[in-house]
Amino acid sequence: MGKGIKMEFAKKKNSDDAIFHISKLQKSDNGNLSCRYCGAEIQYVSAHTRGASKTPISAHLKLWQDAEHSDGCGYSMNGAVKLLVADSNSVESTNPIFELQDDGSYRFRMNILIDAQKVARNIAESGDRFECSGRLSNRRNYIRSEKQLASYFRSAVGIAKLRSRIQESSDAEELKRLVKIQYKKDFISWKDFYYDDTRYHVLFNRLTKGSFPHPVAINLTLKGRVGFYKEAKYFPWSFQCYSQIKKENNKKLVYIPKLQLAKENFHRPMSDGETFLIVGNAWANKVKDDSSIFRNFNISVFNQSQFNKELDVEG
Repeated sequence: MGKGIKMEFAKKKNSDDAIFHISKLQKSDNGNLSCRYCGAEIQYVSAHTRGASKTPISAHLKLWQDAEHSDGCGYSMNGAVKLLVADSNSVESTNPIFELQDDGSYRFRMNILIDAQKVARNIAESGDRFECSGRLSNRRNYIRSEKQLASYFRSAVGIAKLRSRIQESSDAEELKRLVKIQYKKDFISWKDFYYDDTRYHVLFNRLTKGSFPHPVAINLTLKGRVGFYKEAKYFPWSFQCYSQIKKENNKKLVYIPKLQLAKENFHRPMSDGETFLIVGNAWANKVKDDSSIFRNFNISVFNQSQFNKELDVEG
């Protein structure tokens, strides 16, 4: 059995049913922490940096060695998927983006997300004057409101967030079994949808061969302060992010993502060193010249629900 996902809330064994956010916990609490859902023993892992890029890794909670979540626990893979699907499908008047299959898995309907992104982009580009029409979505006018758009993006970010918090390959395989991503009449692999900071080079190389026909999910850690460029037509605000440094053919290459934001209020909950899951359109910049070691690519945000912190805020 897998180790479940990284956790952000826990109970203390000597505090009855009180639930504590990780910001209220520390390493000295180890030995006194249990899963908020099933009571399995868990431990606090301190914040640290990873790899040559010195990317900050936030503090998180994980299972003790040999501990296991109970079946259906909200922090097990199966339980976490069911909670996410239930939350996604609870929004009224939306065409469900997750569809239950006969084998108990869920079909993630990428076409709905693509249509939602098209509407969000048109709203942003027209200064909020855009009105959704029946011509979208093959005449299926199921994207009618900001609430629905937000629901679709939250669902996409939520499923990517589960992937980012997986700690073992067995859980990654379980997620693949539980959630299958459909694009048009075919299915796409998880590796074509989700990219963490160990696979920036894969994404960049794929983008240089042509734009993706569907949105992708990227795990980004922000670096520095937001930049503002008033001459930019669609994305005046942007963040540089921590890179992936990789040696290829005896040459060091640096893969640098940039987060592009359409509205000012998007960056207000963001700050240096925080890690976010972003679902959006990605594209690569042209390499300056053969001697350059830098490989830059971008991901765009038109709707605030396209991003979320990797670990939840207190609440």
